[in-house]
Amino acid sequence: MQNRVPDGYEDGDKVNVSLRPESAEAADYEVVPVEHYGMAMLRGMGWKEGEGIGKTFKQDVKPLEQKLRPKGLGLGADRSAINDLEPQKPCRPLKPGDKPEEESKGLGTGSAVLIQSGAHKELYGKVEGLDADNCRAMVKLAIGGKVVTVSQFALRLVNSTEYNKYAKDLSRLSKAEPQKQQQDVKEEQRRERSQDREQRRQGDEETREQRRNGHSSSKEKRHRPRSPEKEKEKKRQKQDEQSWLHRDLRVRFIDKRYKGGKYYNSKMLVEDVSSPLTCVCRTESGRILEGKYRLMDTDFGKLLKGPSPATKTQQL
Repeated sequence: MQNRVPDGYEDGDKVNVSLRPESAEAADYEVVPVEHYGMAMLRGMGWKEGEGIGKTFKQDVKPLEQKLRPKGLGLGADRSAINDLEPQKPCRPLKPGDKPEEESKGLGTGSAVLIQSGAHKELYGKVEGLDADNCRAMVKLAIGGKVVTVSQFALRLVNSTEYNKYAKDLSRLSKAEPQKQQQDVKEEQRRERSQDREQRRQGDEETREQRRNGHSSSKEKRHRPRSPEKEKEKKRQKQDEQSWLHRDLRVRFIDKRYKGGKYYNSKMLVEDVSSPLTCVCRTESGRILEGKYRLMDTDFGKLLKGPSPATKTQQL
């Protein structure tokens, strides 16, 4: 022990107080940080910084340091989203004749942002206000002019050049739409292949069961070729049966390109349904909308699909 008195200075039960350090006062404990007490205990037990511990295979094991999770981020959230809220630095030197871009001072009122996730993904806007307690921001969308509330970690700061160039560019949204439609078509094809495999598996089990009982007629039926016209008719009937449109149903408008995004994310009421895939809607202001656009059922949250898997427009 470092504070132990050397041998020969104390004999018997008598203690030489002059060899002992002075007693600590309450003020001394307040000055020393808490983590220093733990370091002092480890050093008193023979630990040295940078020296490996263990008996046979000594290793310098780095302790696991827990990082405080920011407010508003759950256990499954991506912490890298915090970096998008930091001011962006120029990645290349300025060329002769170029003007320096306006430096962002961080997320605040008036900051230009891009929404990266949620119902308003890929839309630009400007921050109208911040809710520090819940880590949310009120953003006024550049398309439509509506004020929406989103998480601060779903935003990415952009400079004025990018905002002025892409904020109201509807063609940017139309370029991403075909890719989304292709993904939906692939998902539909994958679902159909999965259903076919399930039907073949059930047919094989039925054949084996009937073969055990001495019946072989099901084998001929199973190998009989299917008619393409009948398959298309079955799919068409299935789509008609699954249609959820009916009168007095409240739906949400999710087409970002119709009328320049004027009715985006607004609620409407179905006035009339002439077929399982055709209807007429009325806005909250009483205006009747007609044309091709996309709807979402507010109760079920499913996109209304047209007769073709490659389209998601609805004739109203």
